[in-house]
Order: sequence, then structure tokens, then C-alpha cells
Amino acid sequence: MSHLPARVARRVLRALPPAWRERVRSVRTRRSYPLNTRGLHANPEMVSWFRRHARPVSIVIPSYNDVPLLREALASIEETCAGAEYEVIIVDDFIDPDVAAQLQEFASDRVRVVLKDERRGFAGTVNVGMELAQHDIILLNSDIVAKPGWLEALQYSAYAIDPAIGMVSPKLVYPDGRIQYGGTYYARMLAPQWFGHLHVGAPATKPTANVPGYNRSISGACVYITRNAYERVGLLDDGFWLGFEDVDLGLRAWERGVRCYYQPAALLVHHESASRGYSQGPRELASMRRFWRRHEQDFLARELPERAPVSFLRGSGSEPLWRAYVDVLADAVRADGVEAEVLEVSGAPDERIVAALAGATPRIVVACDWTAATTAWLAGTAGALPVYLLPSMETVEHPHDPERQASIVAGYRPEFDYIAPNRWTAGQLQAEAAWEVRRRIAPALAPAGVPAAERAALVVTIGASADVRREIDLACAALGREARHEGADVDPLSVRALRPEAVVDLVERPSSLAPFALMSLGAVYLAPTNPRLGHEVLDGYNALLHAPGDTTRLVSSLRDALEEESVRTEIAANGRASAERASRLATRAFVDALRDVRGAPV
Repeated sequence: MSHLPARVARRVLRALPPAWRERVRSVRTRRSYPLNTRGLHANPEMVSWFRRHARPVSIVIPSYNDVPLLREALASIEETCAGAEYEVIIVDDFIDPDVAAQLQEFASDRVRVVLKDERRGFAGTVNVGMELAQHDIILLNSDIVAKPGWLEALQYSAYAIDPAIGMVSPKLVYPDGRIQYGGTYYARMLAPQWFGHLHVGAPATKPTANVPGYNRSISGACVYITRNAYERVGLLDDGFWLGFEDVDLGLRAWERGVRCYYQPAALLVHHESASRGYSQGPRELASMRRFWRRHEQDFLARELPERAPVSFLRGSGSEPLWRAYVDVLADAVRADGVEAEVLEVSGAPDERIVAALAGATPRIVVACDWTAATTAWLAGTAGALPVYLLPSMETVEHPHDPERQASIVAGYRPEFDYIAPNRWTAGQLQAEAAWEVRRRIAPALAPAGVPAAERAALVVTIGASADVRREIDLACAALGREARHEGADVDPLSVRALRPEAVVDLVERPSSLAPFALMSLGAVYLAPTNPRLGHEVLDGYNALLHAPGDTTRLVSSLRDALEEESVRTEIAANGRASAERASRLATRAFVDALRDVRGAPV
């Protein structure tokens, strides 16, 4: 059947008797799981740490007429936790004598079965087990199958990464190896009354789903809770009969200084139906309304004061030109009558800054590059409104480092309001991270050019190959000009001191910031065509462009610019005017964007 066209295969499957359909699905699942989880295995560093530092755990499992699933879950715990000290507490919520008798068969020295007189729902049932637990607690659904290394990875993350971490959720996958849970996020872009799971339906091998990091909340299907966190945060709210109880617990943890974490090295299979829809019954909707009565001021009804201060955070990912642009934006915010500061982030996260912002007046925190994103996001959990000022789609700066790329994209969280430098970056953000951009602002600095009378008979190249340098040298010699060649990493602001007549920029720029900075010198700007900058760098108007790699056209355009004074003068003047206009628009648009996000929580 796997070789039939998909549409025909579905028709054939529907025509089969129910038992045969289930058998076919089972075969498909067994085949898909190894493909979707290929290469994933227990983390040896975490396993080694666990051997030296292991702590006993209490595994609390709520049960509701699920004996076959529970049997499989217990078998997987016994297999993967050999050598570990643990107890299992099964709490029945079905309240049926026959089922109770079957559950009692699981009782042993390690497994305790708790029977109740009345149903209490998921949260109430879990709370019974949590109150009986003697150690760190693991909440585990009965339809979970644990995989090797899961306990080691969860406990390692709870104790060896950050002392503030107290709740750790794993990566959960459907039986076919596709992701069921890869972290919690507030679904404000899709359905702002709900919280969702990240990476749902993707293969477990998806790179960004395998980046560990702080988590907005937890998954009630499986979460490790340290004893300290339990004592500080307490039980689940049993007023939630079904749904939102786990999100509420995680948010209460953050409020009490306990951080939630996502650890994809802990892998478990969750038998929750992959076809589960978004329609909700009365109990789910009642839980949703209960949740928002408690948390709406932090999400749905959130609003910052009109003059809420702004903290710009920038780290090692900010290049000199971008740093100068951030300083200009901070000045523009101050000119608008709003307090603004620029803070340098050292480390990810910078706990010094997180602590300072956590106790500060409600404010906007602007991440200015990927190295500052985690610090800004953590400030958001403490009441700040996080904004991400994208220099570009930052993965393009690391083309040969897929691990770094995955880490950068994983840091693009849905909780940020994004400001992108161009349409291309906005599209890439949505393609790679699924999040939408609130504003597009072309970055530019105010011109500080060189008077024409002081300009040198000089052509500066940036990022040119040896062959292109040779051709430029020949053209300049024939035209009585000097050529100077700079590497691709030269700061465009430093070119100003050279007072060039023309600049040949062969670096593929991700935004308009560097092109406008070079145009602002009053020199003719020559560059390859770049679709990312189609609205800022305009051939024949403020620049002379050529197809990438077309050295003949480049040299011809350079000759035109140097030999024809009218060409040189008009292109240079238009470039400078474009930079000046873009600079005014950028600062104005940024201030407007901050006004927008202050009053728009969703």
C-alpha cells in the first residue's frame, strides 16, 4: 500500500475492516518511528552525571480505565530506570471495582496503588499522588512510554544547568516519532485564548526542537519537579477539571522564582491521539475561563504605561554598525520623552541584567541580537514586554554552522514582538520560526559624509576576490585613480576616513544598514543586485548594480561613474539623500512601533 498514490491508499484503507485498518496503521507507525527519531539516543554526559549524582524520585501516575496503557508505561519505567531509586504512585480516578482490582495487580515494593472514593479529575487525582510523594516528583501520564536516558536528562537539567530551574519537561512524540510536545508557548498569533505545544507534527529530529532552553510553562503529561520547587509552588489547582492545570502550575512557578525548562534529550512516547482536534467540551472551556480569570492581566488584558521605559539589550552578536544604530534608536526614544537605556549583555543569559529588570518598573525590553535574546525573554517572564529588533535573519551569518543556526532560530520565541529590517527577513522568520513580524523598518544612520572638495581620487572595494581586485586595479590605473581593498568584515563607518570617490561593496548585505552607511559618504555606491534590498538599493538611482559575479558589468559601471561627472554627482547625491531620508523614517517608525506594542498585548 505504501507504493500507491496517497489518495488511492487512503481510499483503500477506509474500505478495510476496522481490525485490518488498525493493523495497517500499526505497521506504518512501527516503520515511521525509527525514521522520525533516527540518530536520537540517550545523552552520555547526562547519563554519566546521573551515575554520580542521582537522587530518588517519586513517579506519580493518574489512572482512568487505562490498564493496558499503564502496563506498558510501567514496563518502560522498569526498563529505563534500572539502578535508579524510585517509587511509583498510581492514583485511580475511574472508581470501578473491576478496574481497581486490575490496578492492584501492579502493586509491589516499588509501586503503590491509591484508590479513592470519588472522582476528582486530572488535577485532583495528581494532587493525591503528589501529597504522598517522598522525593522529587515526576508527573507522568499513563499513556507514556519512556525511552532510555529520559530520567537522567530530566534530573540533570533540574540540577546541573541553573539553580533556579525547578520544573523540566521532556520532548514527547507520537508513536510514529512525530513531535507531540516540544515546549509550551502562548498561542497569541493563532488562538490567543489558548496555550500550545511547539513543533507539533514535526519529526523528532527537527534541529530547533532539539535545542534545550527555558520553557514558558510545562507539560502535565510528563514533568520533573524538584522537591524545592514543589514546596515553593505547591499542588495543581484542582479547580481545573481538564485542561490548563499544567500551564497554570508552570506560570505560578515563574511567579515564585522557579524556572521551567525544556530538555529534548529526554524522549518519551505519548499515545495521545495525533488526530485530536481543537474542539473543546464544557469542562475544557470552563477550565480555560478559570485560567483567564487568574492570568488575563499578564496576557489577554496586558497593557504597559504610556511612558513605560525601554531597555535595549545587545551582546556579542551586535556588530559596530548595528551598535551605532541601536544608540541612535535609544536617542530617538529619549527625544520622545521616554526613559531609555542600552545594556551590554555578557553571557546567555546575563543574570545580572535579568535580576535588575525583574525588580524594575514595567518596561519594554528590546533584544538587539541573538546573543541577547534569552536575557530579554527571561525579563519578559518577570513582567517586561519583550521586543526583538532583528538585525537580519541571523542564521545567514553562520552558513556552515547548523547547530548555531538551530540555536538562533530556537531563540526566536513567539512571546517577542518582532521588528524586521526588510520584507525578506520577515518572510524568513515566518518560514523558519513560524512567527509574524509586527513592523518592518529599514535601518539607516544619519549621513556624516565628506564634502566633495575633500574627496580623494580613491576607489574602495569591500570583500572583493583577488580576481576582482586585479580588474579594479587596472581600471583605476587607466582612470588615474587609486584602489584600496578592504576585507568583508571592515566596519563601513571606518571607510569614511578614507574619503573615497566610489565604493565597490561585494558583501551580500542582509539589511540596508551598511549600504546606506556607505551611500551617506557621498561616494558612488556599486554592488551586486540583492533581492533583500530591492526597496532601498535602487539601480541607476542611488546605486549602480550588476549581476553577482559579472565583473565585466561592474568595471563598466565603475568607469561610467568615474568618467561621467553627471553620473557620479547624481548617483552620489541620491544615495546620500536616500540614507538621510531612511534615517529619519527609521527613528520615527521605531518610536511608533514601541507605542503600538505598549497597548497591543495580543
